[in-house]
Amino acid sequence: MRDVTNLVDFTNNDDECLSITECVCGAKFTPWKFFISIYPDSAYECPNCHRKFYFSFSIRIYEVE
Repeated sequence: MRDVTNLVDFTNNDDECLSITECVCGAKFTPWKFFISIYPDSAYECPNCHRKFYFSFSIRIYEVE
């Protein structure tokens, strides 16, 4: 598993889906033409490079002093 967050571009997620607008391979897509889900066992494949991807959420909580 490799974190490729900084190598792709995406729009806001919609529940369990995330629209990819630029893949690691450089292929660009209009919003929602290529999207991925949160499930690694059913990762979505880029139609250009055929790499498979999924995403996860990350939350940070801060105390305001």
